[in-house]
Amino acid sequence: MEDNLKNLFIVGTPLQLLNAIEAARQFKLENNILVLVHRSLEANRVQMETLKNLYDWEEIIDIEYSRHSSIFKYINLVKYLKKYVYKYIFISKLEVVPKIVIPNVIKEKVFLLDDGALTIEIYENQIKPNKINKYDFKELRFLFFGLKIKIKDKINLFTYFDLEPVNGISVIKNNLTFLKDSYLKNAEKNSDVIYFVGQPIYHIIGIDNYIGNLEKLIKSSNKKIVYIPHRGEKKDFLLLLSSLKNPLLTILEIGMPIELYFLQNGIYPSRVISYYSTALTTLDIIYDDCEINPIRIPESLLKNNKILSEALDIFYKHFDESKIILYENI
Repeated sequence: MEDNLKNLFIVGTPLQLLNAIEAARQFKLENNILVLVHRSLEANRVQMETLKNLYDWEEIIDIEYSRHSSIFKYINLVKYLKKYVYKYIFISKLEVVPKIVIPNVIKEKVFLLDDGALTIEIYENQIKPNKINKYDFKELRFLFFGLKIKIKDKINLFTYFDLEPVNGISVIKNNLTFLKDSYLKNAEKNSDVIYFVGQPIYHIIGIDNYIGNLEKLIKSSNKKIVYIPHRGEKKDFLLLLSSLKNPLLTILEIGMPIELYFLQNGIYPSRVISYYSTALTTLDIIYDDCEINPIRIPESLLKNNKILSEALDIFYKHFDESKIILYENI
C-alpha cells in the first residue's frame, strides 16, 4: 500500500516551489504531484515555469487563482485529487486551494512549506493558538456542493525558521541541502560588492526616503551596490532608480529567486542588505561566511499597518540584534 501512496505539493510562488523541491528530496519521496496556483503576477509564472524543471514530478497541474467565479475549478480539482491516497501533503499557506483540498482527500500528514515572514505569521496567529479553521463566504459555499471545509489535521512544519513544536505538531528543519549540495562548491566570494534586495515598501517610508537611504548606504560603504528588485516592484520606480546614474549602483533584474541566481552563477555574497526579505533567512543558511543585515523599519512608520508591524516584529526576532541596521543609522 505504501508504494501506491502519492505526495501532493500545492505552491504559488518560486520560493515555495524551491522549498517543495527541497522537501521532496529530503523526504526521499516518489509519486509526487505538483499543483501550481497561478496568480496575476506574470513574473511568478515565468520563474515557476523554469524552476519546475529542476525536479522530475510525476504530474503537474496548473490552476488559475481568481477572486471571482473560481468555485467550479476548485471543485473539479478536488474531485480529481480525491482519486488518490496521499502520504504527505505540502502547502505554503492556508488559502482557498489547500484549505478545500486537505479536508476532502485521504492523507497521512500535512506540512507547511516556508513562504517568508508569512510562515511565521501563520505559525504565531493560526498554528500556535490552534486557529486554522477560519472561513469566509467563498469557502462556505463549498458546503453546498457536498465538500468538507474543516481541517482536522495538524499542520506540521518543514521550515528553516527556528520554530518550536506546539500542539503535537512536527517541525522538520529545512537546511536547503539540495541547493547547497548542487551549487555551493563552485561559489566564489567577492567582498567588493554589497547586494541590496529590494522591497516595494515606498507607500510606507516614501520613495524619496527609500532612494535617499540607498544613496546614504552607497556613500557610507563606498562599495559597489547591486540592487536586486523584488518581482513586485514597478518599472517606473526602477527607471527612477536608474536615473541616479551613480557609478557605484547597478540594478540587476534576475528573473528567479536570488538564492538560485547566486548558486547557479557561482556567487558567494559577502554582504546582503534588505528592509525585510525571506532571502535574508535563506542566504544566512546557505552561506556561513556572509554578513546579513535587515533594516529595521521604525514602528512610527508602521502604525497604520498592524498586520505588517506584527509580522516584522516576529521576523526581526529571528536575527541577532547586532546584525540589524537601524533605519535612522543607515
